[in-house]
Amino acid sequence: MELNVLLVSLLPMDEDLFTASDSVKDIRLFEKAIDKSKEREDDFSIKVYIYDDSLGYMAGVISKKSNVQLHNRNFEIHNEDNYPPVIWFWDRDEQVILVENKTSVFNSASVAAKTFSNISNNIVLAETGLRAHINPKLVESAFWDTFQSFKYVNEVQFNLTAPNMFGSTKKQIGDFLHEVVDETNASEFSPVFKNQDGNLNLKPSDWLNAMVDWVKDGAGEWRIKGRNSHKERYKSINSKQRAKLLIVDGNITELDLENYNPNDVAEIVSMLRERYTYKK
Repeated sequence: MELNVLLVSLLPMDEDLFTASDSVKDIRLFEKAIDKSKEREDDFSIKVYIYDDSLGYMAGVISKKSNVQLHNRNFEIHNEDNYPPVIWFWDRDEQVILVENKTSVFNSASVAAKTFSNISNNIVLAETGLRAHINPKLVESAFWDTFQSFKYVNEVQFNLTAPNMFGSTKKQIGDFLHEVVDETNASEFSPVFKNQDGNLNLKPSDWLNAMVDWVKDGAGEWRIKGRNSHKERYKSINSKQRAKLLIVDGNITELDLENYNPNDVAEIVSMLRERYTYKK
């Protein structure tokens, strides 16, 4: 079984209004928003099998409607809605969703992240002035492997989210991003490095490594534009294409999940956590 790792951050839709209302960025509001999503009636469907507020774990299935053609007894074709189940787990301590990698439903980790973003940004978060930002966690060496795969690099762009977590592990850039948020009411910051001749020269440094790590852990995106000869056109590779996958022995189905209790989910998540934790 393969699992995508998605990081969830809650940010105010309007910092000034949020501060004035004395609201709190409590990650449990995201859990309530997910639970509320069970009531939706559109192309997405989510079911919550386990929701333990005291332990901070959730688990369930999610899917997107597809259409299948079937034949009846008289060999006549008719269409049916199909919702192939995709397993997911929630880890409050890490603010991470673990989502089964089922490309027939969500063809990438980014699509899965966007789906959870769409369904969770409902009335529960809107009424509290918050918005969920969800991004996949990346493979460790994704940025530098991609950068070094080009002979000529024209542009590197970061899109950094200022999440409500990570503590001191990313303190240097974290403090800076939160200053940007406080002074501009921006929820994202996008530095761009360019060299029109394709000679952009980025090397590991404290500030650059901090940005790379920030995106790697799921709090933003990067995009690199380059080519390997002057005859080629520039092409872009972004972080969405380099999502981290957890390989897990065995398989868990929706039928298994129906018989799980919160302690079962806690045991599974605890066993996997060291492979995706942001805590150093």
